[in-house]
Amino acid sequence: MENILVAGVNEIAVVTGYRASMIRDFLKRRFPTHRVRFIFNPHYAQTGNAYSLLLARQFVEDRVGKFSNKILLLDSDIMFSGKLLPYFLASGAENKIAVRISGEHNVEEIQVGLKPDGRIHFIGKKPDLLESPSESIGIELFSAAAVADLFAILERRVRSGVGRTEFYEASFQEMIDGRMVLKAVDVSAFPAIEIDTPEDLEQAGRMNVDE
Repeated sequence: MENILVAGVNEIAVVTGYRASMIRDFLKRRFPTHRVRFIFNPHYAQTGNAYSLLLARQFVEDRVGKFSNKILLLDSDIMFSGKLLPYFLASGAENKIAVRISGEHNVEEIQVGLKPDGRIHFIGKKPDLLESPSESIGIELFSAAAVADLFAILERRVRSGVGRTEFYEASFQEMIDGRMVLKAVDVSAFPAIEIDTPEDLEQAGRMNVDE
């Protein structure tokens, strides 16, 4: 939240599930003067983040049901340097994903396959990509046109059933397969961590994100 606000993003929605009231109460105390839209996923225990993202559709649409604005999408379990977002947003690509290229990688990461010009041809979990790895850190920017395509794909996949439990990167992949140009922005120079385990939380506590 701090990094988002410093980067100049003022319209914010948070999709909640587990312990939603705890998250809502904390953000209201920590940011009392800033309005945040909270969107609750009542099926959080049985669905994936693609379903949660689809629930944000009304927030993203304008008053006449059109997608007229670009969106910055972030996973909720990442801690990162305050310098990362300004760098990422300033890069020239219209549709882009923040990736970490240097460092250690493992099969649990959302991996990104890159073409020589920085375009992404694959995003998901694919062990053989570890030979030339790039990791999505969970930050994306999409243009208004791409947002319209993204939510159309999300809705179709969720209605078909497969999308209820999958990661939203599956919808990104469908957009790529449909010839959308999605660029990777290497943010390896900035500290960032995804917090999935107690060990990750301990490591995050030792991380200097002000570097």
